[in-house]
Amino acid sequence: MSILKRVLSDAVAAAFRKPSNVRKEQGVTGTSGIVDGVQKGPQELAAPRPGMKAVILNWKGGENDPFTVVNATIQQHFHACGKNAEVIEISSGDWPQRLAALAPSGVELAVTWQGLGSSVIVGERNQSLWDHLKIPLMCLHGDHPSHMPSNHQLNSRYCFHLYTNAEFARYSNRHFRRLRSASMIDIPQLHREPRLERRAGDYFVVAKNINDPLATEQRWRSQLAKPVLDAYMMAAETLKARLVRESYVEIHDVLDDLIFEHNLEWLSPLANIAGYHQYHSQLDHYVRSLKTVLAVTALREFPLRVYGRGWDRVARDAPPSHVFESGRNMAESQDLYYSRFGLVDISPSKGLHDRTRRAMVNGGSFVSSANLEDILTDVNRFAPLFFNFRTSALPEKCSAVVRDPDGHIALAQEFADSYHNRFHFRDFIHRLDQLAKLASLPEQ
Repeated sequence: MSILKRVLSDAVAAAFRKPSNVRKEQGVTGTSGIVDGVQKGPQELAAPRPGMKAVILNWKGGENDPFTVVNATIQQHFHACGKNAEVIEISSGDWPQRLAALAPSGVELAVTWQGLGSSVIVGERNQSLWDHLKIPLMCLHGDHPSHMPSNHQLNSRYCFHLYTNAEFARYSNRHFRRLRSASMIDIPQLHREPRLERRAGDYFVVAKNINDPLATEQRWRSQLAKPVLDAYMMAAETLKARLVRESYVEIHDVLDDLIFEHNLEWLSPLANIAGYHQYHSQLDHYVRSLKTVLAVTALREFPLRVYGRGWDRVARDAPPSHVFESGRNMAESQDLYYSRFGLVDISPSKGLHDRTRRAMVNGGSFVSSANLEDILTDVNRFAPLFFNFRTSALPEKCSAVVRDPDGHIALAQEFADSYHNRFHFRDFIHRLDQLAKLASLPEQ
């Protein structure tokens, strides 16, 4: 998920008393046997039962509106599993009142991305909304905890922090003390949309908003005190050097190692937790953009279309075969996945990004920087689909695509079927069910 650029104010409606210390919460700113993007078996076509509901919290304010389309499809998946589900828009100030109105008839669980809506406080006792209503809240986190720490802090028997990457969950458990430990959750093929009828031209696609790494370095130089600047630049240079020589780099482990190795006690979590989170957040954003720029630069000899903001400097020096366009909202971007050469996707962590999963459900090809060795034992069979940032790795993969685009599409779809069968949405929803039941058990 992209970092939200707007502020979510959890304004509690008149049904709740709003204490003076209620915080404002800034939101943290992807075949064969598949029908309309979802494999359908007899057990998946049950009608939703009336009564008890699953509630999906949606926030439309994110850059390119990343949540609305995905949440609509999650609602369909709940329905396919026989559950009643309703989407509540939380950019509306009265959403807690709407949620409270559903509570008497029964809410099994609520789902939210990036912890949005988790920090609402109600009543004279400054109680969590989720404790007050006794509704289990599943916080699905696709971004690193350092980006918006307040969205990772809810400490409640009714809250479960679930991360799409094990590295993120480890960081969360290390730095946020809660009744329930955070854990990792495997994200299934969530997108569900009819495929378009024909493919577009012979070019690769990169769809990514960036903050130009050179501009970021300039901002650091102009705004940071020298000790902080030195720490940031040392980290940036270390990460740049390792990215181009190693198959995979755990960014946040590197950052922690640098603090320890160079005795930066003033930046340690015990001495300066806000500065520590900011250090991890700034370098995480920096490396995401850096990796995307490295990929686009490596594709200089290939036809490419880039969609997103932040590319002005790169576009000025790009070859004529590279076309740069503005980003699109998620709901308006399906056609990006139909170029014949496919998507070049830079994952923010080890797992597949939602863009890659969307390419898969649309029958498209891709090459991804995801590293799936830990979760898929047969991933080597699909090696042509994955790249790292070593100097020649991506051009070699893309040259193979150009030589045989139809063969690459076939391999991508074979992988899509395998991934869908390994991480099915029924298992995903069953996991949420089991956690919700755990929250409902009597306290010991």
